[in-house]
Amino acid sequence: MKTLIISDIHGNADALRAVVDAEDAIDHTIFLGDALLAGPQANETAAILKSLDPEVCVMGNHDEEVLDRSLYASWPDEWVALHDWILDRLDESAYEYIRGYSPAGRYTVGGVDMYLHHGEIDKSFPKILPNAPNESFLALESDGPLTLFGHTHVQFERQIGGTRYINPGSVGQPRCGIFHACYGVIVDGEYSPKQVTYDPSAWLDALANLEVLDDHPQFREWMKNSLLSGYGIGEREPWTSFAAEGYF
Repeated sequence: MKTLIISDIHGNADALRAVVDAEDAIDHTIFLGDALLAGPQANETAAILKSLDPEVCVMGNHDEEVLDRSLYASWPDEWVALHDWILDRLDESAYEYIRGYSPAGRYTVGGVDMYLHHGEIDKSFPKILPNAPNESFLALESDGPLTLFGHTHVQFERQIGGTRYINPGSVGQPRCGIFHACYGVIVDGEYSPKQVTYDPSAWLDALANLEVLDDHPQFREWMKNSLLSGYGIGEREPWTSFAAEGYF
């Protein structure tokens, strides 16, 4: 019995397709949130994700933005323009699918009892990264022995008391300086972290053809370099330290 665990695709259909191609005989799929924004392959990503028919899709912060544009209205101009361009062209079926995403909670998938959460917590706590205090993990308010979360784009885990906390990493936007897609699988009850490399040509072509970024050429180049470098939002701390420590 194999359960595929994916998170933080961010409109990168090339990466998601590589993950699916790398894993045969997938029995179940769990998606931990952030499907489409702000990548150039939103409709393609939505179609692949829907074809996987996940048992659970957890609502992420960027999924909420798909449904409520006011959440990003105060962002820098280039981000607002990109988000609006993507959402103006998003298929209605993708909107409908995201409206059906689930809240954080306890679920049973493939016979495994688990607590699922996107990973965004109250800003009074440090983000849930490898160097975070235990209090950040406890802020997820898990009530199960296994907790799966995403949001912070680093593949790692921590044991606190009787609860195992696992982040499978980001499919579409890793941040630790390696160009690949990160995910996880549970096979017969045992979890394994996974990574796969892929050809980003279609993603790069889609980025180059985003007319809305013709007015923001430096931003387009930053997006390209961020993907190819493996530093999804730029080569800076804390990501460079995590990279040096061997995180994915």
